[in-house]
Amino acid sequence: MTSVDQKKMFNKLKHDLESWREVILHTNSLLKWDKKFYPGIIFAVISIFYLLLWYLDLSTLTLISLSLLVVTIIDYVFPLVSRIVFKTENWTGTQENKFEEICQELCATKIKLCSFYNYIFTAKEEKSTMFLISVSLILVLLAWIGSVIDNLFLCFITTLFAALYPGLSHHGFIGTVKGKFGAVLSSKIQQIKEKASKTE
Repeated sequence: MTSVDQKKMFNKLKHDLESWREVILHTNSLLKWDKKFYPGIIFAVISIFYLLLWYLDLSTLTLISLSLLVVTIIDYVFPLVSRIVFKTENWTGTQENKFEEICQELCATKIKLCSFYNYIFTAKEEKSTMFLISVSLILVLLAWIGSVIDNLFLCFITTLFAALYPGLSHHGFIGTVKGKFGAVLSSKIQQIKEKASKTE
């Protein structure tokens, strides 16, 4: 993707999210743990939501329908309410810069996802056998995990990790874990190579 295409993507995304900018700033602050108690809020909100789902025991179709209904109502009502609650004259240059940073991060994430998507389909065409084996193993593993762990609890864990990931990444926890895991993995590979060279 060229720099011109990236600029177009950025401008379009910024324009599309314009009416949600106040909410996006607050959500970004929450997800990146700008205050120490934010992880607790995230955990509590997600836990209460899933406890409610467990208590109501809704069917899948009912849950999807109600979720889409809530999203539709919010999408219609919020832009009207935001004009009253969030005044344009209160929007500062600092907030605008932060909003642009968030839009750039979202664009970068979208580009990474598109690159991964292209990589998958390139691998499918160039290494079809390896692709089939890898995908089959991953899907069998996921099917096994789904049969062993309760689906609602699995969704809870996945949602919780997805919500906590930006904060973990922002505060360097993900980088630290990746670094340690990479160091352990490289040392194990080195040991295997040394053993193989000795046997030869």
